Formats: sequence, C-alpha cells, structure tokens
Amino acid sequence: MNKTEINNLLYAEKNYSKIKELLQNSDESWSFNILAKISLNEGKIKQALELFKKAGNTECMGYCYFLMGELQKAIPVLLLTKESSPFTKWLLFLISFSEGKTDTHPTFFQIRNFYEQDLEMLLNTKQYKIVQKILDNNPYFAKFNSEVYKYSARVLFNRGFNEEAKMFLNKSLDVCYKDPETHYILGEIYTKEGNKIKALSEFKKAIAISGIYKPAQKRIKDLQG
Repeated sequence: MNKTEINNLLYAEKNYSKIKELLQNSDESWSFNILAKISLNEGKIKQALELFKKAGNTECMGYCYFLMGELQKAIPVLLLTKESSPFTKWLLFLISFSEGKTDTHPTFFQIRNFYEQDLEMLLNTKQYKIVQKILDNNPYFAKFNSEVYKYSARVLFNRGFNEEAKMFLNKSLDVCYKDPETHYILGEIYTKEGNKIKALSEFKKAIAISGIYKPAQKRIKDLQG
C-alpha cells in the first residue's frame, strides 16, 4: 500500500487499526510519522513523541513537549527545525504567550490554521491553565483574527460547554454580526437545548445573510418536519 492510500485511511476513513497493521514492520521515517499522528489523535502523547523521534521530526517533537506542558524542553527542539515553518513560529509564540511574554504576535493565518486544533488538543491533554489563559485573552487574539471568538465557541460547544460557547458567539456577533456560521452554531446550541423557536431564528438569520447556507436550510427542514 502506498502513501496516498495510507493517508486516505488516516484522514478520510480514520481506520487507525488497519494502518497499524499495515505499518507494523516498517522502519521508514514516513511510517513513524503516520503512526505518531495516530498516537496524537488517540491522546497518547508520550508514545507519539517516541515515534516522532524515530522519524526525526523535530517540529512535532516540540509539539508533543508543548502538549505535555514541558515548555522548556519544547523550545530548544523547535529551534532545531531546519526551516522555521508557520506552525513552528505559532508554537514558539504560544509558548512565549503562556509564559506571559508578548515579544512576538500571532498572524491571521496562524490563528485560522492552528488555533482551533491546538485548543482542542490542549483540552485533551488537560493543559487547563494554558487553555484558560488563551480563552481569557481572546480579545488579544481578536486583534489579529476577529474570528477567534467563533473558533473558541466551536471547540467549547463540541465539548458540551454550551453556555460558555454562547458567550463567545455573542462576542463574535459584536465584532461581525453578519457571519452566517456564527448564527448557525448558535442555532445548533439552541437545538441541543430544545429551544426550537430560537434555533429556527438563528438558522434563518444565517440564510438571510448568506443567501444560500445549506447546513442551515437542512436544519430548518429537520425542525419544521
């Protein structure tokens, strides 16, 4: 099986057991990278770290240290990366930020590409102090990407923190009221809470803003029977 097929199993099908079976005897670096990503997704950070070491992936090694809360181990490893990628720069910023330093700043694209997944991973690894610091400082992140409130809300909603998610969604609407996705997520929360009237209102607002917003159209059809 080639890399393309393995990647399909990893990202599309999420068939981790099949990948482990196929790669169990492989000693190629790309195989270790794939197995390490599976370990990350399964929350096995220490196991992922050892696999990334075998793959020689210093960037992801640094990420593992970060998720384990071992920030001072993460920094020198990240600085060893041959090229300072956007992800490496983002991680170095987050480490600096978590230590109370603001000598560097995030970019719009770093927040768009990495913020949500890393907030989720930090919750998975119980790095609650960093999570709380990030959430408390959303106004700071919003200076660089105003959609950060929506990103925070989406993670919180997916974790079942409905009230907290609504708080961030309302902040998102203060910044950009005409964002159909924000109204849609609010509609999903009200649906989950059994508030059909408010849910329909938010879904209709999403459609009114975008003209065509198929997820909201589907939810309206579901609610109206």
